[in-house]
Amino acid sequence: MLYEETRLEVFDNHTEFVSDNGAKRDSAIANAIKNNENPANIKLTKGLFINNVFKSKKSTYSIEYVGIQPFKVTQQPLTNWKLTKEKKIIQNYNCQKAEINYGGRTWEAWFTQDILIQDGPYVFANLPGLIVKINDLQNQHSFLLIANYKVAHAVTNFVYKQYLTPIEINKFEFNKIWNNFKRNPMGATEQFMNINPGLLNGKSFDKNGNEIDFTQKKREEKNYIEKQMLKNNNYIDLQLYKII
Repeated sequence: MLYEETRLEVFDNHTEFVSDNGAKRDSAIANAIKNNENPANIKLTKGLFINNVFKSKKSTYSIEYVGIQPFKVTQQPLTNWKLTKEKKIIQNYNCQKAEINYGGRTWEAWFTQDILIQDGPYVFANLPGLIVKINDLQNQHSFLLIANYKVAHAVTNFVYKQYLTPIEINKFEFNKIWNNFKRNPMGATEQFMNINPGLLNGKSFDKNGNEIDFTQKKREEKNYIEKQMLKNNNYIDLQLYKII
């Protein structure tokens, strides 16, 4: 079982659901750059959850990856909740049970009207209160509210790298691209060169001054990504990553 703390950050006109470790790391890197320090010295990990979610009245999207290429995958608001009469106290909040089918899974949510924020973890939202706990019926994925507090001067977590800007697409388009990549995977270096042609022209050297053999490097990275795709196969949204 894997465990990680995440954040649902509530802004005036939108919310962001992100990895707590990832947010801390990104903040530390931004501060290092601002203070003319080397961001490579930041030792914080990225976090396991990398699929940041943005929700507002106008749009909802998650950041999904095909290799190193990020995609802004637009999501339809979840409105087909089935509210039940079942109630209980969770984390000291008065909660009511609701159910929904999403991403090829059936989800059981417990929301509270003690906090009048119609939101929750990941893409889950639009209940008459804040989701305190939610899990799929197989308990392969679950989220639990463990703290609720205010933060002064919060800033967005949606800051993108110069050469890896997310491409906005819908879920059907993403699934098609992901399946093509799964059938013909490539490592980070080769994919980066395809995304940014000409950027890595010429010779490159490692920290010891030895010339890098890109053919060998691409072969090793391809083997690595193939193993990672076999290992990381329990996606929250099964339909988004459905093999066709």
